[in-house]
Amino acid sequence: MISVGPVGPARRAVILMNQDEAGIRQHGTHRDLEGRGELEGKPRADAPGLDAIIVPGARPAEYLDHAVTLARAAQCSLVVLCSQNLRGKDVKEYLVARSFSDAIVIDLPPGYSHRLFHFPGLLRMKDQLPAACRNRATDLSMKRNIGLVLARMMGWQRVFFLDDDIRDISYQDLQHTVNMLGSFSAAGMRVTEFPDNSIVCHANRMTGGSQDVFVSAAALAVNCDSDIGFFPDIYNEDWLFFFDAVSEGHVGNSNLKATQLYYYPFANAARAAWQEFGDVLAEGLYALLHVGLDVGQATSRYWAFFLEARRNFLEETLSRAQNAPPDMRDEIVASVQAAEKCLHKIDPDLCARYVQAWRRDLRSWKLRWAEIPRMPSLDAALAVLGLATTSDDITRRILHPQDRPTPRRTLGPFTIPKFETLREMAEHISTRRLGAPLPVEKKRKKPLTEPGRHRRQSRMTSADQRSRVITLAHVSVIYCQAVAMRIVSLGRMSAYP
Repeated sequence: MISVGPVGPARRAVILMNQDEAGIRQHGTHRDLEGRGELEGKPRADAPGLDAIIVPGARPAEYLDHAVTLARAAQCSLVVLCSQNLRGKDVKEYLVARSFSDAIVIDLPPGYSHRLFHFPGLLRMKDQLPAACRNRATDLSMKRNIGLVLARMMGWQRVFFLDDDIRDISYQDLQHTVNMLGSFSAAGMRVTEFPDNSIVCHANRMTGGSQDVFVSAAALAVNCDSDIGFFPDIYNEDWLFFFDAVSEGHVGNSNLKATQLYYYPFANAARAAWQEFGDVLAEGLYALLHVGLDVGQATSRYWAFFLEARRNFLEETLSRAQNAPPDMRDEIVASVQAAEKCLHKIDPDLCARYVQAWRRDLRSWKLRWAEIPRMPSLDAALAVLGLATTSDDITRRILHPQDRPTPRRTLGPFTIPKFETLREMAEHISTRRLGAPLPVEKKRKKPLTEPGRHRRQSRMTSADQRSRVITLAHVSVIYCQAVAMRIVSLGRMSAYP
């Protein structure tokens, strides 16, 4: 018997890929990679509490309703990072209306940057991505990274990231999920209605493919005392944030459900193209874990196999397009084709170089993370980050409905309906009251002769004549009522100053 000695990681990767190339594929579910927590009837009273809920807000202030409700129930701070359609001033006014004061509201300046969030490797890679994958500006990753560093500076151990379009999380479910941080570095929930998926994964589901959801930062508890990653500026940034924790079995899923507000995913095919590189990268990295490999084996050779598997996935989705609802079929096809067009511009070397750049930046981030100091106050923490809270000077008073001034009305032009319009309305109402179908005008094959017209007129009965008289009387009544109502309304309006 010949001893061949230990097999190195690179050689092991080649052996595994040669043995079962079919195992390298896009998976419809990643549940096998999630840890499970035992749920008790009620959250333990002695369990560490939640320090803060962090919301990377972009929608109007009213969308923060659920976050405020949960923060009040958990008796924790609420951090709202504002940009796009959300202004800090509007958030402050909304919080006053909700009588909620334990909130930190920060307006993110346009183009904000800080040395803590400098990732040079990924920054250089950005220009190498296909144009369709870098044509959308988003600050979601930056806001989440700020939330992590702020938590570290404030000495918060347990935080919960919550997107402003997530609903239906009860306090009990929130606390169950947070309690899993005793065993895991991060723990999420199942956002199944509306499913939290990429556009092509929505298309896979809508055409009859098997499609699950995975843990995401839309509703994610994080232990800030653990060795955690950062959120890269790319689609599926959360999957890269907790990739190492997943590979070590340190990410849990409470399997408690949350709801995402519905949106139509196929309205813009360019959005599917923008998502493609991030979706390929995340799905490819997690496919590694399914075949027992680690990130060190994400070589160009591996990516060649996975990119072929991704093409097959998209082609299979297109081949099932006839299964999609007819009213969205064309848009589903357009979205998948846009993603496929972008995929053709993604080569194995690009994926391998991106992973290498990400791992270098991750090592530097973890060194910086370990050195982030505890700050004596919120103002001191924000000063280090070059940020500030939104002013508390809210000048607009919120009045009780009975104390609000009566709106001032002024006279303006008006139009009394024409008699002909009223006549048509009356005839329609009379016909509907009698239960008879509305008259349908039919084309005559030839004009009636004089004797024929005379015979038709002679058939008119006294009942027909009475019906016409009643209709005309009905029209007159409606006309008079319309005029009278208008005169009365004018009189009421003139009573206002």
